[in-house]
Amino acid sequence: MRRYPILAGALSFVVPGLGQICAGSWRRGLTLLIGLPVQAALFYGVGLTGLIYWMALVWAWNVYDAARAARGRTTSAAGPILLILALNMIAACTVTEITVPSLGAEQRNVIGQIAGGFAKPDVYHPHSFDTGKGKTGHTVFSESVCLAAPKMLETIYMALLGTAISLLFAVPLSFFGARNLMSGSPLLKTIYGLTRALFTVLRSVEVLIFAVIAVAAVGIGPFAGVLALAIHGVGALGKLYSEAIESIDHGPIEAIRATGANEFQVVLYGVVPQVVPQFIAFTLYRWDINVRMATVIGLVGGGGIGYLLIQYMNLLQWPQAATCIWMIAGVVMVMDYASAVIREKLV
Repeated sequence: MRRYPILAGALSFVVPGLGQICAGSWRRGLTLLIGLPVQAALFYGVGLTGLIYWMALVWAWNVYDAARAARGRTTSAAGPILLILALNMIAACTVTEITVPSLGAEQRNVIGQIAGGFAKPDVYHPHSFDTGKGKTGHTVFSESVCLAAPKMLETIYMALLGTAISLLFAVPLSFFGARNLMSGSPLLKTIYGLTRALFTVLRSVEVLIFAVIAVAAVGIGPFAGVLALAIHGVGALGKLYSEAIESIDHGPIEAIRATGANEFQVVLYGVVPQVVPQFIAFTLYRWDINVRMATVIGLVGGGGIGYLLIQYMNLLQWPQAATCIWMIAGVVMVMDYASAVIREKLV
């Protein structure tokens, strides 16, 4: 086919990508053969048939590319890729109904209240009293701070307990999800596939969904938030731990096996010492993530400072809501810095 560029172009004109496949460019040919019809179907499915006509430019490039492939040459795909991306951006803006809002007086007033609340959060109040010799006073923390501080601590402990529970399940499961340890027999490969599928399912469901389910099961409160963080964390940590195990040096493992050690001893003395630093680093990183997640799941009743924050927002108490938000931001920044320093020391 490399001697017949016209035939290759004609094949790609009839079926996109077919000329590339016949010319030996299998990857590009299959991408065009599958990608162009799927992309056209997506545009048709969202009712944007006009964008399909612009794909004729990609179709024409596909014919030209097939003819060049038959001559043993390659063509840059940057142009068609940029065109497809531009068309998808247009489709995304149309489907999501992106518009520039016209702000009325009421909307401007609400934005002003929100901005004012963030600029002057409800942190402290002056307190004065009469001592008999005249009035004196001092500054005291506001009620918002007194309510938000314990809830912030509750959020941190929710994240800690959720991380600890997920750690208990993710560590043993991660060894079953490591390909280099589970490729000895069909049974081990099956266990590996099932474990990896479990990690994927637990990671693919957003933690907020788990929080809603947990609230329905055990009621509103921090326990529901801990369950949501723990379940989601098993999938996230399990994947990270498994990949750490798969990237270990096999030299010590082969040396230990040469001594006649069984599989348990190989894992205990050849695998565990290599992955402990990475396991600790990943666990600290997950705790950092869980602190941020714990502030969000409170919005659906999962406890913590998020539960207090959504109440302030529903009551349009923006200075009090700003107090919670600034407190969350401060704690997250401190924990992010601390965990980054610790991880840098360990890895």
